Amino acid sequence: MARRALGIALIVGIASPALAQNDEDALRYSWVQPGGTARSWGLGSAMGAVGADPSSASLNPAGFALYNTSEFSITPLLEVNSASTTHYGTTRDASNTRFAIGNFALVLAYPGKSTSEWKATHFGVSFDREATYHWDRNAYGSPVNSTMLQQFASDANGTPADVLYDTYPYGAGLAWDTYAIDPADPNDTLPSTYAPAIPFGSDVEQQRTNYGDGRSQTTSIFFAANWMDKVYLGASLGLVSIRYDRSLAHTERSLVDTLDLNDFVFSEELATRGGGVDLKVGAVVRVTDRLRMGLSYHSPRWMTLDDAYFTRMTTRFRTPDQQGRSSYTAESPSSTFSYNVNSPYSLLASAAYIAGKLGLVSVDYGYTDYSRMDLRGDPSIPNSYDFAAENEVIRTSYRGAHSVRVGTEWRAGNWYMRGGWGWWQDPYADGDARQGTGYKRYTVGGGYRNDHLSLDLAFNYGTRDGQYYLYAPQLVDATSERLTDTRALLTLAYRP
Repeated sequence: MARRALGIALIVGIASPALAQNDEDALRYSWVQPGGTARSWGLGSAMGAVGADPSSASLNPAGFALYNTSEFSITPLLEVNSASTTHYGTTRDASNTRFAIGNFALVLAYPGKSTSEWKATHFGVSFDREATYHWDRNAYGSPVNSTMLQQFASDANGTPADVLYDTYPYGAGLAWDTYAIDPADPNDTLPSTYAPAIPFGSDVEQQRTNYGDGRSQTTSIFFAANWMDKVYLGASLGLVSIRYDRSLAHTERSLVDTLDLNDFVFSEELATRGGGVDLKVGAVVRVTDRLRMGLSYHSPRWMTLDDAYFTRMTTRFRTPDQQGRSSYTAESPSSTFSYNVNSPYSLLASAAYIAGKLGLVSVDYGYTDYSRMDLRGDPSIPNSYDFAAENEVIRTSYRGAHSVRVGTEWRAGNWYMRGGWGWWQDPYADGDARQGTGYKRYTVGGGYRNDHLSLDLAFNYGTRDGQYYLYAPQLVDATSERLTDTRALLTLAYRP
C-alpha cells in the first residue's frame, strides 16, 4: 500500500498556548477548600466565627485573636480520591490514595497591658493544603460512533499541508504526519482540506486514561488583635504554591475491519508550576456572651504559572506500506508557556452559638463569583497571548456560587465530639452541559484536650457529580462522572 511521504517538520518557538490553558485550568486553580485541623474538619469547616484554630487562615483571620495562649500544631492526613466514569453506557472506576501534611501552624499570643483596651495581639504562620489534584480517571466506551480524528481534520481544514505541523504542532499536525487524517481529495498533492482516516460516524472503541498529581497550598502569615474581648480583627498574607501534573492517553480502535487504520493513541503530558499571593481580612464580634458573628473578605489569588506541555501520536495500520512499516509516531515540541491566573474574590459570613462550656453550633455562608476568573499573558513577554477567547468563555460558562457549612461540637470533661456538613454550589452556569450537582461533604470527629496537649481525629466523605467531554463537544457525547473523596485527619497540638 502506498502512502504519502512521512515528513515531520521541526520548529523552534511557541505556538498559541490555548491548547494547554483554558477555562478549566482557571477553575482548577480557583476551586479551593478551607484548610485547618482535624477539629475544624470535624466541624464541617464551619469555623469562621468559632476561631482559635489554624483554619482561621483560610476562613477568617480574626479567629486567631480568640486564642488565649500560644500553640503549635501539625495535621497529617490520608486521602482516597475515587472517580466513577460513564462513557457511552460503560462505567469504569479509578482511585488514588495519598498521605500528606494537611496543616501545620504556629500561633504566638502576646497579652496586652492591663491598662490597655487591646487585650492581646497574635502573630504566626499557618500552612494549608487547600486543593488536591490526585485524581485518576478512566473512561471507556464501545461502540462509539465518533472519533477524535474529526476534530483534528476540522482544525486542519484551510491550512496547507506543508505548514500544518508548524500551525498545529500539538494536534492536527501530528495527525497528518502519522496518516490519521488524509487529503479530502486523494488526488490533491498539496491539500488544505482533510478527512479522518476513520470516517466520522464509524464505530470505534474508545478509552481515555487521565492521571493527575499535585496540590495547591498556601502558607499564611497573619496578625490578629483582641479589643475588649468584644471585637476581634485579623489579616493574613498568603503565599500560594501550585504543582500540577497530568498524564493523558486517548486510544481509539476501529471496529470496522475494512478500514486500514486499526488504532491510534494520542497522549499528552502537562506539568504546571507556580505560585502567587492573596490577602484576607476579617472581623469577629461577640454580640452576646453566647453569640458571635463574623465577616471576612478573601482577595483574588494572583498567580503566575509555567506550563511544560508535550504531545505524541502513534498510529497502527492493518497493512504495511512499501517500506514494510505499519506504525507511525509523531511528537510535538516540548514547550513552556508562562501565564497569569487571577481567581475570583470571596466573601464569608459566619455565626456561632456558644453553649457555655458544653458545646457550640456554627454556620458559615460563602459566595464566590467564578465568572470573574481571569487568564492573562505574561506581561514580561512581548506580544504574549491575550486569552480574550478563553476569558469570554469564562464570563458565559461560569456563575456566582454559594456555599453553606454547618458544624457542632459538644464536650464531656476533656473529651469532645463533633459533626458537620457542607455544600458548595457547582460553579458552571445554567445551560452549560458540564454543570453538576455541587459538592457535598459529611464529617465526624472527636478529640481529647487538656491545658497543654490536644489530640483530634476527623473523618470526611465528600461527593459531587459532573460531566466533561473527551474532545470537541459538538462531536462526542458528554462523559459523566461521580467523584468521591474520603479523608482521615489527625491533629496533635501543644500549648506551653
